[in-house]
Amino acid sequence: MSGRSDASLAAEAARRRVELREARAALAEANRMLLGVFLRDRLADPADFEVYVGADAVLDRRGAIVWGRVDQMLGELLAAKPHLAAADGAAPLRRGVSAVDLFLAET
Repeated sequence: MSGRSDASLAAEAARRRVELREARAALAEANRMLLGVFLRDRLADPADFEVYVGADAVLDRRGAIVWGRVDQMLGELLAAKPHLAAADGAAPLRRGVSAVDLFLAET
């Protein structure tokens, strides 16, 4: 026995649960931003991906984005709803725009 009280162990377990929730929330937010940047030049409105596909459909068990699945689902979405595609010649990620600006921009 470690000599730690039940109250001490319970407090540590509660603290770890909070840390895990915060880490999952941070991962979800990072995924949302990465997916938005990826979809920016492929869909007229990147939010349509969430509406028609949902970000959960492209995540693995750990919550990481499976990019092959994103490509597959995006292809299926655009095949079914080609009007959602970004206009031809849509500006690819612009030079001179910092990554911070890209992530902070509304998608």
